[in-house]
Amino acid sequence: MRFAMTILVWLIMVGGLALYIDQRDRRQPAEVRSAAEVAAPMEDFTLELTPTFSTAVDPYALSGDPAATATLLVRLGERELFRSDQPLPAGTPVSLHPVAGLVTGRNELFVRAAPPLSEALKDHAMRVRLLQGSRIVFDETLWGKSGAAVAGAIPFTLSGTAEAGHGH
Repeated sequence: MRFAMTILVWLIMVGGLALYIDQRDRRQPAEVRSAAEVAAPMEDFTLELTPTFSTAVDPYALSGDPAATATLLVRLGERELFRSDQPLPAGTPVSLHPVAGLVTGRNELFVRAAPPLSEALKDHAMRVRLLQGSRIVFDETLWGKSGAAVAGAIPFTLSGTAEAGHGH
């Protein structure tokens, strides 16, 4: 009797494990294929950057870093959209038009600006807006605390159904 119970328990455990492995693979969702990236009409977009501080070269940047001399740096994915090596005044918006490289679908914008050492104890912010004609695609504020560089990534999605170039 003990021998029969041992075989029965063994069959239940091994059979249950085999059934679990077989069923587990069946529940996986079907593979989603991403649609081909379609370039958005770049002449319709304007990027506005407004720092609340005057920008300066980051004194703590690595000397071998090619972006070390930039006071303001804007990237779209891995592509550099804008770079300023000159100090920019506080409160003055910087407009980029057209914004090259935007695609219909998911995009990510990276912005980095360094405040001067004289403002090391203050909090700083930068307003980042993307406009399509007169329509606001996004309006975000990036913050830097206690003199830290203001940096951040802003993910956003552009739909292909938006009426580009119709600023009503």
